[in-house]
Amino acid sequence: KPKTHKGRKILEARAPKIVENDKSTLILKGGHTSQLVNDFLNDLCLLKSPLVQRLKWRNPVLPFEDLSFIEKMCQKYDCSLFVVGLHSKKRPHNIVIGRLHDGELLDMYELGIKMYEGIPQNSPGISGAKPLLIFSGECFEEERKHVMLKSMLAGPTVDGIRSVGVEHLIQIAMMSEGKVALRVRRICLRPVQKPAVDAPELEVAKPLRTPAGMPVELNLEDSGPCVDFELRRVNLPSDEKWKRAHRVPPETRMAKKTTKNRHIDVFGSRIGRVHVGKPEKLEQLRPGASLRTALTGHRKRGFERRGRSSKEGKKSHESEPAPKRRKIPA
Repeated sequence: KPKTHKGRKILEARAPKIVENDKSTLILKGGHTSQLVNDFLNDLCLLKSPLVQRLKWRNPVLPFEDLSFIEKMCQKYDCSLFVVGLHSKKRPHNIVIGRLHDGELLDMYELGIKMYEGIPQNSPGISGAKPLLIFSGECFEEERKHVMLKSMLAGPTVDGIRSVGVEHLIQIAMMSEGKVALRVRRICLRPVQKPAVDAPELEVAKPLRTPAGMPVELNLEDSGPCVDFELRRVNLPSDEKWKRAHRVPPETRMAKKTTKNRHIDVFGSRIGRVHVGKPEKLEQLRPGASLRTALTGHRKRGFERRGRSSKEGKKSHESEPAPKRRKIPA
Protein backbone atom coordinates (compact mmCIF):
# COMPACT_ATOMS: atom_id res chain seq x y z
CA LYS A 1 0.00 0.00 0.00
CA PRO A 2 1.29 3.51 -0.75
CA LYS A 3 2.38 5.59 2.20
CA THR A 4 2.21 9.01 0.53
CA HIS A 5 -0.31 10.90 -1.55
CA LYS A 6 2.11 10.99 -4.51
CA GLY A 7 2.58 7.23 -4.41
CA ARG A 8 -1.16 6.66 -4.37
CA LYS A 9 -1.58 8.90 -7.44
CA ILE A 10 1.12 6.96 -9.31
CA LEU A 11 -0.52 3.60 -8.56
CA GLU A 12 -3.92 4.94 -9.62
CA ALA A 13 -2.44 6.08 -12.95
CA ARG A 14 -0.99 2.59 -13.53
CA ALA A 15 -4.16 0.75 -12.54
CA PRO A 16 -6.25 -0.89 -15.30
CA LYS A 17 -8.71 1.46 -16.99
CA ILE A 18 -11.66 1.08 -19.33
CA VAL A 19 -9.88 3.25 -21.91
CA GLU A 20 -6.14 2.66 -21.54
CA ASN A 21 -3.44 5.28 -22.02
CA ASP A 22 -1.07 5.29 -24.99
CA LYS A 23 1.48 2.48 -24.83
CA SER A 24 5.00 3.32 -23.69
CA THR A 25 8.10 1.48 -24.94
CA LEU A 26 11.03 0.27 -22.85
CA ILE A 27 14.35 0.34 -24.76
CA LEU A 28 17.40 -1.45 -23.35
CA LYS A 29 20.72 -2.87 -24.51
CA GLY A 30 21.81 -6.46 -24.14
CA GLY A 31 25.16 -7.73 -22.92
CA HIS A 32 26.89 -6.90 -26.21
CA THR A 33 25.74 -4.54 -28.97
CA SER A 34 27.24 -3.19 -32.18
CA GLN A 35 27.47 0.44 -33.27
CA LEU A 36 24.74 -0.21 -35.84
CA VAL A 37 22.37 -1.41 -33.11
CA ASN A 38 23.23 1.57 -30.89
CA ASP A 39 22.47 4.04 -33.69
CA PHE A 40 19.15 2.35 -34.40
CA LEU A 41 18.12 2.48 -30.73
CA ASN A 42 19.03 6.18 -30.57
CA ASP A 43 16.90 7.00 -33.61
CA LEU A 44 14.06 4.85 -32.29
CA CYS A 45 14.04 6.93 -29.09
CA LEU A 46 13.61 10.08 -31.19
CA LEU A 47 10.72 8.54 -33.12
CA LYS A 48 8.91 7.23 -30.04
CA SER A 49 9.49 10.28 -27.83
CA PRO A 50 7.88 11.11 -25.42
CA LEU A 51 6.31 7.62 -25.01
CA VAL A 52 9.63 5.92 -24.35
CA GLN A 53 11.73 4.80 -21.37
CA ARG A 54 15.38 3.89 -21.91
CA LEU A 55 17.78 2.06 -19.60
CA LYS A 56 21.26 3.56 -19.67
CA TRP A 57 23.40 0.55 -18.73
CA ARG A 58 23.85 -2.79 -20.46
CA ASN A 59 21.92 -5.77 -19.15
CA PRO A 60 22.91 -9.41 -19.89
CA VAL A 61 19.43 -10.50 -20.99
CA LEU A 62 18.37 -13.16 -23.50
CA PRO A 63 14.66 -12.57 -24.21
CA PHE A 64 13.99 -15.99 -25.79
CA GLU A 65 15.47 -17.80 -22.77
CA ASP A 66 14.61 -15.71 -19.71
CA LEU A 67 12.19 -12.78 -19.69
CA SER A 68 11.87 -12.17 -15.95
CA PHE A 69 14.13 -9.08 -15.91
CA ILE A 70 12.30 -7.45 -18.83
CA GLU A 71 8.89 -8.10 -17.28
CA LYS A 72 10.10 -6.60 -13.99
CA MET A 73 11.44 -3.44 -15.69
CA CYS A 74 8.28 -3.04 -17.77
CA GLN A 75 6.18 -3.21 -14.62
CA LYS A 76 8.46 -0.69 -12.89
CA TYR A 77 8.30 1.89 -15.71
CA ASP A 78 4.69 1.10 -16.73
CA CYS A 79 5.57 -0.03 -20.29
CA SER A 80 3.70 -2.59 -22.35
CA LEU A 81 6.19 -2.68 -25.28
CA PHE A 82 9.91 -3.42 -25.18
CA VAL A 83 12.84 -3.32 -27.62
CA VAL A 84 16.14 -5.10 -26.89
CA GLY A 85 19.32 -4.57 -28.93
CA LEU A 86 21.77 -7.50 -29.18
CA HIS A 87 24.76 -8.56 -31.28
CA SER A 88 26.50 -11.91 -31.61
CA LYS A 89 28.38 -13.91 -34.21
CA LYS A 90 25.43 -16.23 -34.75
CA ARG A 91 22.83 -13.43 -34.92
CA PRO A 92 24.53 -10.14 -35.84
CA HIS A 93 22.77 -6.78 -35.41
CA ASN A 94 19.79 -8.33 -33.65
CA ILE A 95 16.66 -6.46 -32.52
CA VAL A 96 13.99 -8.14 -30.36
CA ILE A 97 10.60 -6.45 -30.04
CA GLY A 98 7.68 -7.68 -27.96
CA ARG A 99 4.62 -6.67 -25.98
CA LEU A 100 3.10 -7.63 -22.67
CA HIS A 101 -0.46 -8.19 -21.54
CA ASP A 102 -1.39 -8.20 -17.87
CA GLY A 103 2.31 -8.27 -16.93
CA GLU A 104 3.04 -11.39 -19.03
CA LEU A 105 4.56 -11.86 -22.47
CA LEU A 106 2.03 -11.87 -25.31
CA ASP A 107 4.19 -12.13 -28.44
CA MET A 108 7.80 -11.46 -29.44
CA TYR A 109 9.69 -11.08 -32.74
CA GLU A 110 13.38 -11.17 -33.60
CA LEU A 111 14.58 -8.95 -36.44
CA GLY A 112 18.03 -8.69 -38.00
CA ILE A 113 19.24 -5.39 -39.46
CA LYS A 114 20.51 -5.83 -43.04
CA MET A 115 20.67 -2.17 -44.12
CA TYR A 116 20.47 0.98 -42.05
CA GLU A 117 20.56 4.73 -42.75
CA GLY A 118 20.22 6.98 -39.74
CA ILE A 119 18.56 10.35 -39.30
CA PRO A 120 20.65 13.14 -40.87
CA GLN A 121 21.99 15.83 -38.58
CA ASN A 122 20.24 18.67 -40.41
CA SER A 123 16.87 16.89 -40.37
CA PRO A 124 14.10 18.78 -38.52
CA GLY A 125 12.91 17.18 -35.31
CA ILE A 126 9.70 15.14 -35.29
CA SER A 127 9.52 14.47 -31.56
CA GLY A 128 5.94 14.40 -30.28
CA ALA A 129 4.33 14.60 -33.74
CA LYS A 130 1.79 11.91 -34.61
CA PRO A 131 2.83 10.03 -37.76
CA LEU A 132 0.74 8.49 -40.49
CA LEU A 133 1.28 4.69 -40.62
CA ILE A 134 1.11 2.85 -43.96
CA PHE A 135 1.40 -0.96 -44.20
CA SER A 136 2.23 -2.29 -47.67
CA GLY A 137 2.22 -5.90 -48.77
CA GLU A 138 -0.26 -8.75 -48.94
CA CYS A 139 1.77 -10.78 -46.43
CA PHE A 140 0.40 -8.65 -43.59
CA GLU A 141 -3.05 -10.15 -44.22
CA GLU A 142 -2.16 -13.79 -44.92
CA GLU A 143 -0.13 -15.50 -42.20
CA ARG A 144 -0.98 -15.31 -38.51
CA LYS A 145 2.46 -14.13 -37.39
CA HIS A 146 2.45 -11.29 -39.91
CA VAL A 147 -1.03 -10.18 -38.82
CA MET A 148 0.14 -10.08 -35.19
CA LEU A 149 3.27 -8.17 -36.19
CA LYS A 150 1.12 -5.56 -37.89
CA SER A 151 -1.11 -5.21 -34.83
CA MET A 152 1.98 -4.69 -32.66
CA LEU A 153 3.49 -1.99 -34.88
CA ALA A 154 0.20 -0.16 -35.37
CA GLY A 155 -0.50 2.68 -32.97
CA PRO A 156 -3.76 3.94 -31.46
CA THR A 157 -6.68 4.58 -33.79
CA VAL A 158 -8.09 8.12 -33.76
CA ASP A 159 -11.50 9.33 -34.91
CA GLY A 160 -10.28 12.35 -36.85
CA ILE A 161 -7.07 14.14 -37.78
CA ARG A 162 -6.06 17.66 -38.72
CA SER A 163 -4.57 17.36 -42.19
CA VAL A 164 -2.24 20.32 -41.73
CA GLY A 165 -0.81 18.78 -38.54
CA VAL A 166 0.41 15.53 -40.20
CA GLU A 167 4.12 16.18 -40.71
CA HIS A 168 5.59 12.76 -41.49
CA LEU A 169 4.62 9.19 -42.35
CA ILE A 170 6.08 5.80 -41.53
CA GLN A 171 5.80 3.13 -44.21
CA ILE A 172 6.30 -0.52 -43.28
CA ALA A 173 6.49 -2.81 -46.30
CA MET A 174 6.87 -6.57 -46.46
CA MET A 175 8.50 -7.14 -49.82
CA SER A 176 8.79 -10.94 -49.57
CA GLU A 177 8.62 -13.71 -47.01
CA GLY A 178 10.58 -12.55 -43.98
CA LYS A 179 11.81 -9.25 -45.49
CA VAL A 180 10.51 -6.08 -43.81
CA ALA A 181 11.41 -2.52 -44.86
CA LEU A 182 10.91 0.57 -42.70
CA ARG A 183 10.90 4.04 -44.27
CA VAL A 184 10.26 7.38 -42.57
CA ARG A 185 9.38 10.27 -44.87
CA ARG A 186 8.56 13.91 -44.23
CA ILE A 187 5.48 15.46 -45.83
CA CYS A 188 6.22 18.78 -47.55
CA LEU A 189 3.64 21.20 -48.94
CA ARG A 190 4.90 23.49 -51.69
CA PRO A 191 3.02 26.07 -53.77
CA VAL A 192 2.02 24.91 -57.23
CA GLN A 193 4.18 26.42 -59.95
CA LYS A 194 2.48 27.63 -63.10
CA PRO A 195 3.44 25.63 -66.22
CA ALA A 196 5.38 27.29 -69.00
CA VAL A 197 3.57 28.74 -71.99
CA ASP A 198 5.07 26.25 -74.47
CA ALA A 199 4.45 23.24 -72.21
CA PRO A 200 1.87 20.74 -73.53
CA GLU A 201 -1.42 20.60 -71.70
CA LEU A 202 -1.87 17.38 -69.71
CA GLU A 203 -4.85 16.13 -67.80
CA VAL A 204 -3.89 16.31 -64.15
CA ALA A 205 -5.87 16.04 -60.96
CA LYS A 206 -7.02 19.14 -59.16
CA PRO A 207 -4.34 20.45 -56.78
CA LEU A 208 -4.77 20.43 -53.05
CA ARG A 209 -5.63 23.68 -51.34
CA THR A 210 -4.77 25.04 -47.93
CA PRO A 211 -7.47 26.44 -45.61
CA ALA A 212 -6.55 29.87 -47.00
CA GLY A 213 -7.34 28.66 -50.54
CA MET A 214 -3.77 28.57 -51.94
CA PRO A 215 -3.07 25.58 -54.25
CA VAL A 216 -0.19 23.37 -53.08
CA GLU A 217 1.45 20.12 -54.15
CA LEU A 218 2.42 17.24 -51.88
CA ASN A 219 6.00 15.94 -51.81
CA LEU A 220 7.66 13.21 -49.74
CA GLU A 221 11.27 13.49 -48.60
CA ASP A 222 13.32 10.81 -46.85
CA SER A 223 14.02 12.01 -43.34
CA GLY A 224 15.34 8.75 -41.90
CA PRO A 225 15.77 6.28 -40.47
CA CYS A 226 15.62 3.75 -43.33
CA VAL A 227 15.99 0.12 -42.25
CA ASP A 228 15.74 -3.27 -43.92
CA PHE A 229 14.97 -6.13 -41.53
CA GLU A 230 15.10 -9.90 -41.77
CA LEU A 231 12.49 -11.75 -39.72
CA ARG A 232 14.13 -14.44 -37.58
CA ARG A 233 12.67 -16.19 -34.51
CA VAL A 234 9.06 -15.69 -33.43
CA ASN A 235 7.22 -16.40 -30.17
CA LEU A 236 3.44 -16.40 -30.71
CA PRO A 237 0.70 -16.70 -28.05
CA SER A 238 -1.94 -19.39 -27.85
CA ASP A 239 -5.43 -18.80 -29.23
CA GLU A 240 -6.91 -18.57 -25.73
CA LYS A 241 -4.34 -16.00 -24.61
CA TRP A 242 -4.80 -13.94 -27.79
CA LYS A 243 -8.56 -13.96 -27.32
CA ARG A 244 -8.24 -12.92 -23.67
CA ALA A 245 -5.95 -10.02 -24.63
CA HIS A 246 -8.51 -8.71 -27.14
CA ARG A 247 -11.45 -8.90 -24.76
CA VAL A 248 -13.48 -5.69 -24.79
CA PRO A 249 -14.97 -4.45 -21.49
CA PRO A 250 -18.77 -4.30 -21.49
CA GLU A 251 -18.71 -0.58 -20.63
CA THR A 252 -17.23 0.30 -24.04
CA ARG A 253 -19.55 -1.83 -26.14
CA MET A 254 -22.11 0.04 -28.17
CA ALA A 255 -25.61 -1.01 -27.18
CA LYS A 256 -27.91 -1.86 -30.04
CA LYS A 257 -30.69 0.65 -30.44
CA THR A 258 -34.01 -1.18 -30.43
CA THR A 259 -37.09 0.56 -31.72
CA LYS A 260 -39.99 0.17 -29.33
CA ASN A 261 -43.71 0.70 -29.91
CA ARG A 262 -43.24 0.88 -33.68
CA HIS A 263 -44.26 -1.46 -36.43
CA ILE A 264 -44.98 -1.44 -40.14
CA ASP A 265 -48.36 -2.56 -41.37
CA VAL A 266 -49.16 -4.53 -44.53
CA PHE A 267 -49.32 -1.33 -46.59
CA GLY A 268 -45.80 -0.26 -45.63
CA SER A 269 -46.85 2.55 -43.31
CA ARG A 270 -44.94 3.06 -40.10
CA ILE A 271 -47.23 3.10 -37.08
CA GLY A 272 -46.18 4.13 -33.59
CA ARG A 273 -47.81 3.97 -30.20
CA VAL A 274 -47.69 7.01 -27.92
CA HIS A 275 -48.05 6.58 -24.18
CA VAL A 276 -49.78 9.49 -22.48
CA GLY A 277 -48.74 10.66 -19.04
CA LYS A 278 -50.72 10.35 -15.84
CA PRO A 279 -54.19 11.96 -15.86
CA GLU A 280 -54.62 15.28 -14.12
CA LYS A 281 -55.55 15.26 -10.47
CA LEU A 282 -58.49 17.60 -11.01
CA GLU A 283 -60.45 14.80 -12.65
CA GLN A 284 -60.01 12.69 -9.51
CA LEU A 285 -61.13 15.52 -7.20
CA ARG A 286 -63.60 14.06 -4.76
CA PRO A 287 -66.39 16.13 -3.26
CA GLY A 288 -65.19 18.25 -0.35
CA ALA A 289 -61.44 18.03 -1.19
CA SER A 290 -59.45 21.21 -1.65
CA LEU A 291 -57.63 22.15 -4.86
CA ARG A 292 -54.25 21.93 -3.11
CA THR A 293 -54.93 18.37 -2.01
CA ALA A 294 -55.91 17.36 -5.54
CA LEU A 295 -52.81 18.87 -7.22
CA THR A 296 -50.14 17.93 -4.70
CA GLY A 297 -51.66 14.86 -3.10
CA HIS A 298 -50.80 16.29 0.32
CA ARG A 299 -53.51 16.82 2.85
CA LYS A 300 -53.09 19.37 5.61
CA ARG A 301 -52.74 17.90 9.02
CA GLY A 302 -54.39 19.24 12.12
CA PHE A 303 -51.39 20.93 13.70
CA GLU A 304 -50.60 22.65 10.36
CA ARG A 305 -54.07 24.15 10.28
CA ARG A 306 -53.83 25.17 13.90
CA GLY A 307 -50.40 26.70 13.44
CA ARG A 308 -51.47 28.67 10.44
CA SER A 309 -54.66 29.91 12.13
CA SER A 310 -52.72 31.00 15.24
CA LYS A 311 -50.20 32.88 13.08
CA GLU A 312 -52.98 34.62 11.20
CA GLY A 313 -54.59 35.57 14.53
CA LYS A 314 -51.37 37.12 15.80
CA LYS A 315 -50.93 39.08 12.59
CA SER A 316 -54.50 40.37 12.79
CA HIS A 317 -54.00 41.50 16.41
CA GLU A 318 -50.74 43.21 15.55
CA SER A 319 -52.28 45.04 12.61
CA GLU A 320 -55.09 46.53 14.74
CA PRO A 321 -54.23 50.06 16.05
CA ALA A 322 -53.89 50.49 19.82
CA PRO A 323 -56.85 52.28 21.52
CA LYS A 324 -56.28 55.93 22.37
CA ARG A 325 -56.27 56.93 26.05
CA ARG A 326 -58.30 59.93 27.11
CA LYS A 327 -57.17 62.32 29.80
CA ILE A 328 -59.63 62.70 32.66
CA PRO A 329 -59.97 66.33 33.78
CA ALA A 330 -59.05 66.96 37.38
